[in-house]
Amino acid sequence: MPTISFYPFDEETSLFTPEPEPASKNVPDWYKKQPAEIKMATSYEYGQVGSTVKKCMPIFDSMSAGYIFKAPCDIYLDGTNPNRLTYSVPTPLKHLEEKLFATHALQQYDEYPINTEKEHKHLLRIMPFWSAKTPPGYSTLVLPPLHGDIGPLRAIPGFIDTDKFITDGHFSFIVDRTFVGVIKRGTPLAQLIPVRREDWEMRLVPFEESEPEIMKQRLTLRSVFVNGYKMFFRSKKEYK
Repeated sequence: MPTISFYPFDEETSLFTPEPEPASKNVPDWYKKQPAEIKMATSYEYGQVGSTVKKCMPIFDSMSAGYIFKAPCDIYLDGTNPNRLTYSVPTPLKHLEEKLFATHALQQYDEYPINTEKEHKHLLRIMPFWSAKTPPGYSTLVLPPLHGDIGPLRAIPGFIDTDKFITDGHFSFIVDRTFVGVIKRGTPLAQLIPVRREDWEMRLVPFEESEPEIMKQRLTLRSVFVNGYKMFFRSKKEYK
């Protein structure tokens, strides 16, 4: 099993910063609350089951893939001034603010698609105080927490060759311009999914070739009331 290694920023920040964790330990609250079945829509007598998004394994597999970087401390954030982001940390950590936060000049991303009616034109850059390294041949896809609870920050995705370059820098976040409040220490900020680098090419499959394969798959999937994909097609993934 390949190993992803996480490096602390320095000795001081390692004393208080939450460690990266498998995403499976950070399932969002909405998912925990979601019932797995719509009881009013379920009737085994008539051959139908009202499954919900909680039964969708591709949703679960994506939200539980990889590892989570978390907010290293409480962060006060005010995005309501359209010309300036205001942010701060608890007084005992004030000496770390310059290391924790950074910004981009607007000219560096002035064509990036930001909805300035809802999102602040300035990006907030946060140092997670941890870095990631992967074995040879593996890169890391950095994403906002997939299917995560709605929050004031949205990580800008990136694809980093972490076998050659240990992540070393601030992650960039789009900010909700209506938000004023505290992002609590330990809040999931970014999801890191290690992936093996391979060269790919595409192929368009003729209908006469694809139809038998697709039909067999559809009938197999629907041959059971629930969990057809999980039973017949899904491969278990582990991130420890």
